[in-house]
Amino acid sequence: MEVEKVLGRLDSLIEMGERVLATRHVSSGVAGTFVDSSLVQQWSTSSLAFLNATLGSNSVHYRDFEERCKWSQLNEAERGLAILRAAREDIAGGYLQKVETLVSASVFSDFLEMAEYLLDNGYKDPAASLTGAVLEDGLRRICVNNTLPVKSGDNISSLNQKLAQNHVYNPLYQKQIQVWNDIRNNADHGNFDQYKMYDVKDMLAGVRKFLSNYLV
Repeated sequence: MEVEKVLGRLDSLIEMGERVLATRHVSSGVAGTFVDSSLVQQWSTSSLAFLNATLGSNSVHYRDFEERCKWSQLNEAERGLAILRAAREDIAGGYLQKVETLVSASVFSDFLEMAEYLLDNGYKDPAASLTGAVLEDGLRRICVNNTLPVKSGDNISSLNQKLAQNHVYNPLYQKQIQVWNDIRNNADHGNFDQYKMYDVKDMLAGVRKFLSNYLV
């Protein structure tokens, strides 16, 4: 669903770009063909914000748009529109990793909301187990995003060790993740007296913040 929203927003920017091109005109006294300056400025700002949010400021699409669509000349607006169309094709084809990460973040958020609902209703044990599962999957994706090898048998401890050893995050986070792992393991193995409700609340808040910092 998140990819559909991304493509929908991109379609609206492409449509806006077509409206920009429709304003083409020849300016008296200045050589060349131009488009409406205020409309192209609005379109360019919105497009750069979209490309940054979905693909990142280091993506080729963002850099090309920023470099090639600066002024109100027709040819620059045409290049900007071509870049948006190329981005749409790449996103629809599943070739861009950051969009996949955004989708993952959306899914993780849904599961963490489920865990919060369980916790609010007094079910600390399934909330701890669900939060731990989200954390493990998130660590896997962070490893992939950092080109670290992931095995099917990897768990929170092994993934945490890989990420810390490769300086993806600092030792303090490594220790905190191990604490969350202990809570998750106790929940999964029925050792429900080894942690309290407030431990799970802290875990849920911490995992949510961690994934927002390192996954997206």
